[in-house]
Order: sequence, then C-alpha cells, then structure tokens
Amino acid sequence: MSAVGAPVPIGRRAWIAALVASASTFVFVVDSGLLSIAFPKLAETFSSSDRSTLSWAFTGFSVVMAALMAFAGNLADRVGRKRVYLGGLAVYGVGATLTATAPSVAVLIAARLVQGAGAAFFVTSALALMLVEFPIERRGAALALWGVVGSLGAILAPTVGAEILERWSWRWAFGTLAVLALASVGLGARHLVDSRSDTAAAAPDVPSVVVGALGIALITLAISRGPQWGWSAPRTLGALGVGLALLPVVVHRSRHRPRPLVPPLLLRERNYSLLTLACVVQQVGFFGYFFSFPIILTGVWKWSVLRAGYAMAVSMAVSALVVVFAARFADARGYTAIVVVGAAVTAGAALWWLATFRVTPNVAWALLPGLVLQGAGSSIVGNLTTAAALRRVPVALMGSANSLHQMGRRVGGAIGVALTVALLGVSSDRATLLAGARRAWVMLVAVHVLMAGLVLAAHGRVTVAAPAEVQPA
Repeated sequence: MSAVGAPVPIGRRAWIAALVASASTFVFVVDSGLLSIAFPKLAETFSSSDRSTLSWAFTGFSVVMAALMAFAGNLADRVGRKRVYLGGLAVYGVGATLTATAPSVAVLIAARLVQGAGAAFFVTSALALMLVEFPIERRGAALALWGVVGSLGAILAPTVGAEILERWSWRWAFGTLAVLALASVGLGARHLVDSRSDTAAAAPDVPSVVVGALGIALITLAISRGPQWGWSAPRTLGALGVGLALLPVVVHRSRHRPRPLVPPLLLRERNYSLLTLACVVQQVGFFGYFFSFPIILTGVWKWSVLRAGYAMAVSMAVSALVVVFAARFADARGYTAIVVVGAAVTAGAALWWLATFRVTPNVAWALLPGLVLQGAGSSIVGNLTTAAALRRVPVALMGSANSLHQMGRRVGGAIGVALTVALLGVSSDRATLLAGARRAWVMLVAVHVLMAGLVLAAHGRVTVAAPAEVQPA
C-alpha cells in the first residue's frame, strides 16, 4: 500500500495497455483530421456533388459509429474487450481501403459507413481496455496519455496528411489509414490483455439498437439538409420530430426491458449523465470548428490545403502540451473548476475570431491567438470531461458506460458538422463564406457556455454502486 497522500503506483502492464490502446485514438483522430483538410480536394474530385452531400462522408461515419456504440460496449463486456477491439480495427481497415479506391460519391459514403461501423467497436473497447488497468485515483493520468496520443494524431493529420494530399492525393491519405489500422491490430494482438464482465447482460434489446440508430440518423439528416429543403419544410420538421421522439423510446425500453441497451444504473446516475451530456455539447462545437476551419482558410483567405493544415497543427500542438498539466491539476484538485475554465478559454477563441477575422489575411493578429486559445481550451474540456464522467464508474460497467459516453460524443460531432455546414452555407464567395463562419463562431461560444453550465450542475461525487469486478476472459 502506498503512503498516505502519495500517488497510487501504476504498473508497467497498465502503461503498455494505455500506449497500445491509444493507437486506436491516434487512428481515429487522424481520420477526422484527414477528412477535414481533404474536404476541398474531395470537392474537386467529385465536383458534381454539393457541400452538404459530400459532408455525409463525415456525418455518415459518425452516425453509424454512434448508432452501434452501445451495442459494441455491451458485446465487449460479454465476449471480451480485446476481441471486439481487434475486430473493429480490422473492419475499419477494410473500410479505409474502400474509401481510398472509391470511384463515386455513393461508394465513398458507403465506404465511410463501413469505417464508422469498425470504429464503433475499436473506440469503445480501447478506452475500457486501458482504464480497467488504472486505479480510480490515476485515471486522469491515463486520459492524459490518451489525450497526448490523440493530439499527436491531430498534429500529424493536418501536416503530414496535408503533405500527402498536396504531393499525391486524398486517396493515398486514406490508404495510409488502412495500413495504420492493420498495424494496430498486430500490436493489440500481442500486448493487450483481454477482459470481460461476469455481470454483463445477454445481447441487448434489438429494437432499441434499431430505434436509436434511426433517431440519430433522422436528427442529423434534418440538420444537414435543412438549408436545402427549408427549415420549415414538412420533410425537415418531420425528420427532426420523429428523430427526437425516438430517442426517449430507447430510454424507456432500457428502463423496462430485461436486456436493456443502456444499463438502468447509468441512467440513474446524475453526474455521469450530466457530464456525458456536457461532452455531447462540447463535441458539437469542437467538430464544428475542426471541420470548418480548413474550409474557411482555403475559401476566405485562399490558402492552400497544406498551409491551412499547418495552421490547424498549431492548435493541436498547444492541446498536447496543455492536457498533461491540466490532467495533473484535475487529479489533485478536482475536475469542475479546470473544465469550466477550459470552456471559457475555448469560447474566447471564437470571440477573438469574431472580433478580428477579416477577408484580408492577418496571421499574427487575427489567426494565431485564436488558435492558441482553441487548442488550450479544447484539450481541457475534451479530455477531462470524459475523465470526470468515467472516473468512478465501476469496472464491470466500464464497457457500457464508455460506449454510451462515446456514442454521445459521436452524435455531438455529427450534429456539429451538419450544423456547421448549414451555417456556412453553399456559397464560395469570400464575404459570404466569412459571414457563415461568423455564425459558426457564435454557435461555438453558445455551446461552451451551455457546457460549463452542465459541468457546474454535475459538481459532486459520482454515486454509482459497483457490481462485481471484471474478470479476465
């Protein structure tokens, strides 16, 4: 036992598991970053398709991923997290290969759906494989490593990825993702230790899986197509209304069915629910920024994809530096204050751009300060809110809890992209696009104010009762 007040020691196996499992977040973040900076190139290749249609290469990925995550978490708890992790990476690798060779927009979007399905399984399982190796008091340190690896991916995607895009094509970039995924399968097979829960339920309620997926898809469809269909058009309101109505059905079934998709114990945990919702809201803003900024820099300032990529890397480099110190602070003094500060800093980035960003480029004054604020703030709110939500979840529920949490994050990301596409509009005129960017930045401020309120409401101890501990598979 460690001395009173001394940090709880972390074994070598835990760090190896964290490094190997973090390879999955590297792949996932590189994927998101590549698609963001590759979007102008995709628009050139498939010039007959409009921006809202092409955005489904991102949105469809997120919708499928979100729809399958609760099922993936349940499956991982039942049959073994390592197996599900490796299977998901393999499916993702096949999807990345199909994406790289897609001859049409329809095939491109279908391939991205395959990637999203694979990602649902490896993302859900990876974090659970890592966190079960760490004591509760040191899970912030585990999430810090997770965040650093993710930030490294976010730095390389807009830099090395942009180099690949400029020198070869977006097809080579996604082919590289296939190679990374398969390499991660090899690393995981060798170094990860499987685990599962003896208390995990049987296969979850199938109608809940179908209804939840349909609800998420309809909400995202309404937001992404609203500008083209008209926000008051019957099909827009119908899709949005039905989508919103279906989600409470999943909650109801989870409370009253013997094989719930979402464990009722998690639904009753106020702090877990509020912090997960805070992450959903944060992801709306983050992916809105991450997806839109290359479009803004290439469209308003007429920068190359390569130059825009290096600008984005500034934000990610700051994020990688800040998250380590923020995690130490959170483990020592709690999460609430630092996350609220992070939300304020991120909102400050959008306010800075609102005040300074013009059609005429001004890197030192209009661009860089906002990128620094965005990187610092998003690293805090993105990683530490997840750590706070999962910090005291019992090991036996970790797969389901993380899958539900990550599902919410993916829904937020999908809605953020769809909403940002709607706010940017379809015009390529510089002034008009800048006006759309301003609307997106106002949205970024609003979601982080809302997020801070949710985090403050969740302040307090998590009270989930721990079922039986996890057992090796």
